[in-house]
Amino acid sequence: MLHDARSVANELIRRAHEAEREITPMQVLKLVYYCHAWMLGIYGRPLIRQPIEAWRYGPVVPNVYRSLRQYGGDPIPLLIDGVPDDSYQREEQHIIDQVWEQYGPLTGLQLSSLTHAPGTPWDTTWRKWGQNAIIPNPLIARYYRREYEQYYRREHESAEA
Repeated sequence: MLHDARSVANELIRRAHEAEREITPMQVLKLVYYCHAWMLGIYGRPLIRQPIEAWRYGPVVPNVYRSLRQYGGDPIPLLIDGVPDDSYQREEQHIIDQVWEQYGPLTGLQLSSLTHAPGTPWDTTWRKWGQNAIIPNPLIARYYRREYEQYYRREHESAEA
């Protein structure tokens, strides 16, 4: 099932509030991207239905940005209004859990820096098609599939040593 990206954003905002941690719009934008990217890379299917665009500070889902822009760089105090709560399949929940655990503690600038690394889907799209171009799901899927396979290999090699 494809989800509205704002529903995934609300799930991340909810987690931050439950953990009594502040979360900014930039963090939410990047975390939604990572949830979608790892879903494509590991399970081969998208998590959200909206396209992701290559903006100056990294990957952005425009409707999430528009819903949170009033907070600027400040912490988000409330869930995005008018977005129904989605239920997530086991694999989707697993991805959201892992993204929250691995990337949740990072600042917006740290997350933006990661998405700007050479060869990332954002970097490739930015160089090839320019600002605000849609980052194609197949490009995201290939990149994160490779990342997952490299991680998996390293984990198994270290376990065998």
